[in-house]
Amino acid sequence: MSTILKFSSMLTILFLFIIDDGIMSMTNEKLSCIPKWFHKRHSFVCVCNVTHCDSFDDDDKISKKSKIITMFSSDSHSDRFVRSEHSFENVNTLRAGQTIKINHNKTYQTIIGFGAAFTDATGVNLGKLNEKLAENVLYDYFSSRGLRYSMGRVPIGGTDFSTRPYSYDELGPKIHEDFNLTYFKLANEDFKYKIPMVKLAQNISHYPIKLFASPWSPPAWLKTNDHLNGLGRIKGKPDGIYYETYAVYLIKFLREYQKQGIDFWGMTIQNEPIDGTIPKFKFNCNAMSPEEQRDFISETLGPLLSASGFGIDKLKLIIMDDQRPFIEKWANVILADERANKYVSGIGFHWYMNSFTSPDVVTKTHQKFPNYFLLSTEACEGSSPFELEKVSFGNWDRAQSYAYDIIQDLNHYTNGWIDWNMALDHEGGPNWVKNFVDSPIIVSEDGSEYYKQPMYYSLAHFTRFIEPGSKRLDIEIQHEYLNMVAFETPNNATVLIVMNRNNHQVPLKIHDDKYGIFSHEIKAHSINTLVWY
Repeated sequence: MSTILKFSSMLTILFLFIIDDGIMSMTNEKLSCIPKWFHKRHSFVCVCNVTHCDSFDDDDKISKKSKIITMFSSDSHSDRFVRSEHSFENVNTLRAGQTIKINHNKTYQTIIGFGAAFTDATGVNLGKLNEKLAENVLYDYFSSRGLRYSMGRVPIGGTDFSTRPYSYDELGPKIHEDFNLTYFKLANEDFKYKIPMVKLAQNISHYPIKLFASPWSPPAWLKTNDHLNGLGRIKGKPDGIYYETYAVYLIKFLREYQKQGIDFWGMTIQNEPIDGTIPKFKFNCNAMSPEEQRDFISETLGPLLSASGFGIDKLKLIIMDDQRPFIEKWANVILADERANKYVSGIGFHWYMNSFTSPDVVTKTHQKFPNYFLLSTEACEGSSPFELEKVSFGNWDRAQSYAYDIIQDLNHYTNGWIDWNMALDHEGGPNWVKNFVDSPIIVSEDGSEYYKQPMYYSLAHFTRFIEPGSKRLDIEIQHEYLNMVAFETPNNATVLIVMNRNNHQVPLKIHDDKYGIFSHEIKAHSINTLVWY
């Protein structure tokens, strides 16, 4: 292993680098991964430092010749986005395995995008890096040579992934309630972390970024327990002065960001509203039942947003933003209500309790309310209390977990998938309540380099190819040894993502009603993207 690393390091001195506005690239070529193993039981990470950082091709070098398939493969033991070309044939050259048929005449939902959150923790960790290296992290996520993210989630105020709990209306020493929001102001964290990250991402992004905002807690004085965390909800009723003040508070946030040149595409009403119903809940939260959210939307928030220029044609209001098992209940309460549903555009859900319910609940929700989009708005590995290793370097199982969840969501009418933190430290923070988790990029303890986890490449197999506006294609499947999903892009490319979680190769035979038959052995523990025109 040390010999491989030494050899990879020696190769880097042969390359001529161009460093321009934070972009580290090699003339007309992509850079290869410098692997590093932390644990024998895991796969490797790819190391990025001031002299070398692997990247993807700007144009992916995808063949547009008829009946030619361009394939990108990553696996647990050696490969990260290895490119190869294959061709459709009219005969089956492979032994029996998994057989699928792709039907171009039957399509499903349209993709809005993929992305992650601009958390304070990400900003803190970027601050540990050399300025050019810190910028490179955002290039790795948003640029044409990175993940090509097209969405971004911005917390309204603090989250647990901040270094302190905070809101935007911390009262003066003699004020107990500030219904005029006299003391409202953005925090230092907005100007130091969130706003600069968002602006750089917008400047370098391959696609226009759809930003959506999410609040974790109202100011403490608006809540029944007078704390940003713990068991508590907004005082009074959804049409009362406290809820009205909170609605104005959210609107002021949108306007303050507008002053900074940042507009939002959408907003969730409350991050994980169930959290505020849990006694002694540790981090920023606010309880809100489906009925309270329905009435808040219909009687207060919806009308005030419309009157303030943030109506449904300008801002997409997203309900729930909590765990998948609750999605049917929230949709039934809010979207079936004609007073509330006219202000709503979509439903947000998180992945942390997905093992407790089938993804079929997402399909059922779509079928009952087909005019509302579905977004997976937060996900991360290492969050389970049973996982002692919060940051797990080179963990291929976590890459597979990401890919499996995305495939499941997409196959059940989900329109987009949003990751949580973009960069964390070795502990999985900072986090003011020590709720540490993993991230696709981890910054080294001394800030001299950062590491791209297998999760990063797992995401790339989706985000680089399923562009906004792509439509999911129908697949007829015989046997289910592999996990897969297919799309047709606005540029008429067919994109098929195939994952093999087995310990052995699986033969795959693809019947495409336009091009013929393609047969291939899918490697064990691999994620693959196949593209053809």
